[in-house]
Amino acid sequence: QIVSLFNTSGFSLAYYLFTFFAIEASCLVAWGHWRRTLSLKARRFALAFGLLGALRLVLLLAFHNQPPVIKSSLEYGLAVISMGILAWSFSPFFNRHGGWGGGFVAGNTLLALVVFGVNAITGTGNLATIWLIWQIALALFLLGSQIREFSPDQTYTAMGIVVLAVGGAVQLALGDTFSPDFHLPIFNRLGELVAYPILVMAVYQEVIESLSLQQQALKNLSESSQEQIQGLISLFEATRSIIASLNLSEVLDGAAAGVVNALNVDQAAIALPEEGEPGLLRMVAICNPHRKGRREAITFPISEQPAIKHAIERQRRVEINTGYDTPHLKFLFAIMGATDRSGPLVLQPLTLDGQTLGILIVGNAYSRRVLGPTEVRLVETMAKQIAIAIQNARTYQTIVTKSQQLAWTLRNNEQESSRRRAAMEAELKKSREEVTLISQRLYEQETLARKSQKDLTEYQKQASQLSQQLKTAYEKLEKLTVENRRLATLSESRRKQLEQLRQTEEELHTLSGKVRELELEAAEARKLSDSLQRVQEQNRKLIRALRQSRTKIQQLANMPATLTSPQVSKELENIAFGLLISDASGEISRVNPAAARLFGVEGQALVGKNLTDIASTDEWRQAVRQVIAGNTPLLSAALPVEQTVLKATLSPITDPASGQVNGCLVILYDATEEFETQQARDEFVASLAQELRTPMTSIIGYVDLLLGESVGVIGDMQRKFLQRVKANIERMGSLLNDLIGIAAIDAGQLEINPVPLDMAEVIEDAILNAKTQLEEKEIQLFLDMPPQKAIVEADPTCIQQVMTNLLGNAAKSTPANGVIKVQAVITNGRSGTPLTGDAEEQWLRVSITDSGGGIAEKDAEHVFDRFYKADRPLIQGLGETGVGLSIAKYLIEAHGGEIWFDTEMGKGTTFHFALPISSYVNDPWQELDVPPLDLNSDF
Repeated sequence: QIVSLFNTSGFSLAYYLFTFFAIEASCLVAWGHWRRTLSLKARRFALAFGLLGALRLVLLLAFHNQPPVIKSSLEYGLAVISMGILAWSFSPFFNRHGGWGGGFVAGNTLLALVVFGVNAITGTGNLATIWLIWQIALALFLLGSQIREFSPDQTYTAMGIVVLAVGGAVQLALGDTFSPDFHLPIFNRLGELVAYPILVMAVYQEVIESLSLQQQALKNLSESSQEQIQGLISLFEATRSIIASLNLSEVLDGAAAGVVNALNVDQAAIALPEEGEPGLLRMVAICNPHRKGRREAITFPISEQPAIKHAIERQRRVEINTGYDTPHLKFLFAIMGATDRSGPLVLQPLTLDGQTLGILIVGNAYSRRVLGPTEVRLVETMAKQIAIAIQNARTYQTIVTKSQQLAWTLRNNEQESSRRRAAMEAELKKSREEVTLISQRLYEQETLARKSQKDLTEYQKQASQLSQQLKTAYEKLEKLTVENRRLATLSESRRKQLEQLRQTEEELHTLSGKVRELELEAAEARKLSDSLQRVQEQNRKLIRALRQSRTKIQQLANMPATLTSPQVSKELENIAFGLLISDASGEISRVNPAAARLFGVEGQALVGKNLTDIASTDEWRQAVRQVIAGNTPLLSAALPVEQTVLKATLSPITDPASGQVNGCLVILYDATEEFETQQARDEFVASLAQELRTPMTSIIGYVDLLLGESVGVIGDMQRKFLQRVKANIERMGSLLNDLIGIAAIDAGQLEINPVPLDMAEVIEDAILNAKTQLEEKEIQLFLDMPPQKAIVEADPTCIQQVMTNLLGNAAKSTPANGVIKVQAVITNGRSGTPLTGDAEEQWLRVSITDSGGGIAEKDAEHVFDRFYKADRPLIQGLGETGVGLSIAKYLIEAHGGEIWFDTEMGKGTTFHFALPISSYVNDPWQELDVPPLDLNSDF
C-alpha cells in the first residue's frame, strides 16, 4: 500500500515541491550570507543550490509531459548532476583547488547529458543501475574528501551525503522488488526528502560558523580597548540572542533584550509596520528592566511621531540628546514603560536591501545618559543584525507554512486513497456475492440442460421414424407435382410476358411524350440560338459600320459651314445608318433617307422638328439636353418607334475654335431584334432567380432553426457544418444578386433613386450579413467610423450591394484567422485623397482592407474587368471571381463617386470608394426631389 501511495501523482508533486523549497531555503540563506559578508564559500553555496533549484524546476515541468521511461531516466540523470554539484560545493578538496571544481561540474554534467541523450535517441532501455552506481560513487568521493579533513562543522553535511548514498544503495538493491522497471526511484526520493533538509541545516551551520568567526575576529581586534571589548562582547551576545530562534516573536523579544544588555540602556523597543495599514506602526517588542512583565503590543500612527517618520523616510538614524521633554517623546517612553519620564533617544531604522522593515528605539528615561559614538555604532550594527534576523525569521515562517501546506496536501491524498480503497473493497465484496449467485444459477441451468438432453434424444428417435414415413410420402408426392409444376411454369411464363408487354407500352407512351417535349424545347433552343447568332453577327457588322460612320461624321461635324455642300450631302445620303443633325437649339436641319425609313416617314418630314419631340420618353429628352448642353462627349439611348426599338448615339457638334456646341449629331440603327433577345434573356434570368430563391430561402430557414437548437441540441462539429452550409447559401444569394444586377445594367433598366443615407447603418448591415462568412474562417474584423454622422445622397439598395461585394471579396481573399479592417473618414476636397472637387467640398471615403497577400502588378488593370476571370486563372490576392467588383465600380461611378484600390505584395489590398457628402446633411426637413439617373450607355 505504501508503494502504491508513492506511485501516485500527488506524492510525486509533493516530493518535487518539498525538495524544491528545501533547496530554495538553502539558496536564500547562503545568498543572504554572501550579500552580507562577500564570502566565497557562501557564494559557492548560493550558486550550487541555485543550480539544484533550476534542476528541480526541470523535473517539475517534465512531470506531466513525458512518458514514464523518459521521465525516470531524466530524474536519475538529474540526481547524478545534483550529486556532482553537491560534491563541488561541500568538498574541501575543491575549496582548495577552485579551478578544478568548475571543470569537474561541467564534465560531470556534460557526460550525464550525453548518456541521457543517447539513451533517449537509441531507446536502449532503462539505465537506472548505471545512474545509481554513478551517484553512489560521487557520494563516496565527497565523504572521503570530508573524512580526510573532518571538522565538527561538517557533521550535517556528512549526514546528508550519507543519507543520499544510502538511499541510492537501497534503490539499487531493492528497487526492482518494488518497482521492477525502475520507473519510480522510491528509495532515492526518500533519501532526498531526508537529505535536503539536513543540507539546509548544514548551510545554516556554515552561516552560523561564519558569523561566529566574524565575532571572534571582532573580539581579537577590540582587545586594545576595554570599552570596545565590552561593546563587542555585548554585540555578540545580542546577536546570539537575535539568531537563537527563527520564531519572529522570539527573535524580536531577544533582540530588544540584547540591545538593553549590550548597551546598558534603560529601554529598547522594536516597532514594525502594521500589515495592511502602511500609516501605522506596532510596538511588537519592548524591554524595560525597571518594569516586570511583557507589555501588550500598541499601535500608533507614524504621522504623530515626526522623529520616527523622518528616520523611516530618510532611512537614517535620528539622535535626540536635548529637548526631549516633548509630548511625542513622552508618549514613546510611556509605551516603553517609563510613564511621565523622558530622556535621550536614538531612532535607528531597520533596513535591508533598501527596504525599511521597522525601527529600533533606544532610550535612557531613568539615567538620562547620552549614548557615545561607539554605542551609537553598536546600535547601527545591531539594527542590521536585527533586520537580517527578521528577514530570516519571515523566510523560515514562509518555508514552514509551505511545508505545512504540503503535509496537508499529502494527508488529504492519503485520506482520499483510503476512501477509494474502502470503496473498492466494498465493490469487490459485492462482486463476490454476485459471482456466488451466478454460480448457483449456472448449476441449476446445467441440471435442467442434462434433463432436456435426455428428452431430446427420445424425440430424435421418434422424429427419425416419422422422417422415414415422410420420405416415402414425399417420393409419391414428387411424382404428382412434377406435372403440375410443368403446367404452372407455362402459365406463369405467359402471364409474365403479358405483364411485360403492358409495361413496355406504358413506358413507350411516356417516352413519346417526353420526346415530343424535348423536340419542342430543342427547336425553341435552336431558334433562339440562331436568332442570337444573327443578332450578334448583325451587331458586329453594325459596330464596324458605326465606327466607320463615327469617323466620317466626326470629320464632317467639325466643319459645320460645309454641311450643305454637294459632296457632304452625298456622303450623308450614302451612310447606311440613320442620321439626324440639329442646331444648338435642337431643331433638326438634316435627315438622311435611312433615318426617314427608320421613323416610317417620307422625305424631309422630320426637318424643322425639335429632337426632343420625335420621341415621348424622358430618357430620350434628358439625353438630348445633356448632349446639347455639352455635358458629355457621347451618349447612348433607346428610342421606341411604333413596333420597333431604335438605338441612338448622340454626340455634340462643336466649334473647333471656340469649343462652343453648335448642334447635335444623332446616329440611329434598328435594335429591335437585339432588344427582344435581351428581353428574353432578362426573363430567363428573372425566372431562374425566382426558381433559385425559393429553395434557398427554405434551406436558410431550416438551417437557422437547427442553429437556434429549436429542434434539439447540436454538437460543435454539427454547428460548424451548418454554419458552412449557411455561408455558402448566402454566397449563392450574393452571386444571384450580381447576376440580376448585370442583367439590369446591360438592359439599361437600372434606376438609381438617391435619398439621404446614413453610411454607418449601411456598413453595419453589410457586416451583419457577412457574419457567417467571417465566423466560418474565424476572421477578425475591426471597424473605425467617424464621430459625426456621414450622410450621402445615394440609393440604399445599390450602396448596400457595393458594401456586400467588397466585404465578400475581402472575406474570400483573407486566409483563416486573418484580419479585415473597415474604415470610414470624411475628407475635404483633395486633402490626402485622389478625389476631385472643390477644396470646400466634403467627401466620405470608405476603405476595406484585407490580408490576402496583395495583387500582382500585371493583374492590377483587370481587377474591375467584367468576366475577365471567368476563363483565366484566378488573380492571386483577389477573392472575387465573378462580376461583383465591376458592379461595384459601375454603381459608385453612377452615383458620381470614385472607386480605386491600393495593394502591397505580401500584406493585402485596400479597396476605397468615395461619395460626396449630402448638401442637406444639416437640413433634415429639406424635401428631396431627385429624378432617376440616366444609366443608358455603352457599358
